[in-house]
Amino acid sequence: MAYDVGYKKPPKKGQFKKGQSGNPHGRPKGSKNFVTILTKELNQKVTVNENGRQKKISRMEAMVKRLVAEALQGERRSLITLIDIMRKTGQMDEVEVQGLIPDNYESILNSFVERRQSKKQPAKINNKAQEDAS
Repeated sequence: MAYDVGYKKPPKKGQFKKGQSGNPHGRPKGSKNFVTILTKELNQKVTVNENGRQKKISRMEAMVKRLVAEALQGERRSLITLIDIMRKTGQMDEVEVQGLIPDNYESILNSFVERRQSKKQPAKINNKAQEDAS
């Protein structure tokens, strides 16, 4: 019986032998990927002082506590990060987030963009003046 060679039917000579890997020098057994290493690092315990008492918590827990503390102190980046995480995990719906954004958000954003652009324009004029003088 003849073996058909074609689509999804490689020649017998080119097929892997039984027990032979297609990538013999591939990733070694037991090596860890990035997520495994990151998880291990974030699960390590650190000692923190909380209410005058020392307590051992995971690094991830310490990061979350710090993020929340900074957000409560008014740190904008931390607050935005925290809200974004809460939205992505379903802890906060859009209705709750809308209450945090001022009603005139669009006008604030537009005035900010206009100010940024007006600061950049004089620099371009100065560059052209320098080029003309050269």
